[in-house]
Amino acid sequence: MWQFNVLVTMAHDGRYHHLLQELASYGEFHKTGFHGVALGRVADVEAFCETIRQKRSEQLIAFQDLARVVPLEQVFTFEVDDFLAKLCKALHPWVACLAESSFHVRLERRGLKGQIISPDIEQALDSYILDELIDLGHRAIIDFHDPDAVVAIETIGDRCGVGLITRQMSKRFDFVRVD
Repeated sequence: MWQFNVLVTMAHDGRYHHLLQELASYGEFHKTGFHGVALGRVADVEAFCETIRQKRSEQLIAFQDLARVVPLEQVFTFEVDDFLAKLCKALHPWVACLAESSFHVRLERRGLKGQIISPDIEQALDSYILDELIDLGHRAIIDFHDPDAVVAIETIGDRCGVGLITRQMSKRFDFVRVD
């Protein structure tokens, strides 16, 4: 499986072909089977985001077709039956990073309608993280309004990417966010 580390979405009135051309200078990007969604591999995600931020500040039309960038640190394929277990395994190394903070999990599912129910997965992962933190002697709270971090999960069919978006990251890069 091709390893991607960013998911990019197009603005509602954007031009997909133009966006892909603009992104091509910064990494390898591919269309998906979902309108306005591309997967990419860049050498340095933070540097990539900084380039977009800088170019947007210098030139009004730069990256005007881009809506969101979601950094993804882990990528895997899954079957519906093992999706939650694979997510827990992927999230386990980050649990300690969420200690004494506020967070929530956000799953953007593309494909597998009716087979993966996003709110059910999000709630199960919120509980998993909170339980793991208790086992480590820590706590955290679920916050949907102004969290310290968002656990971002993006699926494209049977491919999944998982990333952690901190408050600092989303403030620095207004296009790094979940919907």
